[in-house]
Amino acid sequence: MAYAIDLDVRIEAPPGRVWRALVDPAAVVRWDSTVVAALDAPADYPQPGQHVRWRCRGTTELLHDRPQEVEPEWRLRSVLEFGRQRLDETYTLEETPDGGTALHLHIDLSVRARLIAGPILLHLVDGPSVRRAFDTSLINLKFYCEMSPD
Repeated sequence: MAYAIDLDVRIEAPPGRVWRALVDPAAVVRWDSTVVAALDAPADYPQPGQHVRWRCRGTTELLHDRPQEVEPEWRLRSVLEFGRQRLDETYTLEETPDGGTALHLHIDLSVRARLIAGPILLHLVDGPSVRRAFDTSLINLKFYCEMSPD
């Protein structure tokens, strides 16, 4: 059972700028308030088959990131694992007529929990919490891309 989340944001920056903010670990830690550092990102991150661990704020739990599909400046799909949560996330970028970026984020969230507790946690706790976190994340990404020099 999965909990689907779909979010959209319009960013006044070209897709190349938004793409670099999404895939450069040094940039990610500047705009994503949940992560502190990529612990082992290779120089060619992201590439399908890689496994990168991220240190997160306020927890000893590590975020495990496994890129699945990488189409530069257009699509990034990764599977993330954080505690009991598994997120299959896909960012899709599209250039707007005025040179900005329409960014769509789709997430299929699932949780590892006992059979009876799983759906309850997913729909009452994890789903809404993850949606709020990604809403904030996209606001931060927008601000970073629009206000920071490339």
